[in-house]
Amino acid sequence: MEAWYAHIQGALQGRLDAQRALYEALAPRVLYTCRRYFSHEADAEDAMIRTMTTMFQQLPTIREAKALPAWLRRTAVNECLMELRRRKVEWVGADALPDTGSSATDSLHDREALMELLRQLPDGYRTVFNLYALEGYSHAEIAEQLGISEATSKSQLSRARQWMQRRLANFDLQ
Repeated sequence: MEAWYAHIQGALQGRLDAQRALYEALAPRVLYTCRRYFSHEADAEDAMIRTMTTMFQQLPTIREAKALPAWLRRTAVNECLMELRRRKVEWVGADALPDTGSSATDSLHDREALMELLRQLPDGYRTVFNLYALEGYSHAEIAEQLGISEATSKSQLSRARQWMQRRLANFDLQ
C-alpha cells in the first residue's frame, strides 16, 4: 500500500501528525488535477485546498480507504467545475483564440510544458477537453455537468484540439 494509507486511521482519530502526513501525501495529486482546470496557479491551489478540506470532513464516511484517491480526484474535478460555474465561464468561438506563439520552453515530452499548454487554453475549451479527454466523460455527461448542449461540448472539444494542434506544431520535435 502507498504511504498515505497508513495515516488514515490516525487522521480519523484526530491525530494532527497523521492528518498532516495524509495532506502532504495526497495534496500534490489533487493540485495536479486542479491545475488542468485553471490558468492561474492560485486558483488551482484554492480548489485543491477546498478539496482537501472536504476530504477531511468526509473521511469518516469513505467506506474503503483504497478508494480515497479516486474519490479525491472526482471531488477535485467537481470542485473545479463548481468554481467555473460560479465564474460563468464563457464558451468562446474560434475567433476568440489567443495568439498561437508558444511560451512552453521544454520539449514536447515535458509534462510541465504540456501542462502549460493546457493552462493557456481558454476556460471553456480547457474544461471540456479535461472532462472528455482526461476524465473520460461523454459529451452528454459534460453537457449535463456544465449546463450546456452536447453540440457546444463537441464544438468546444474540437476547437480545443485545433488550438492544441496549432500550439504543438510550434514545438521543435527533433
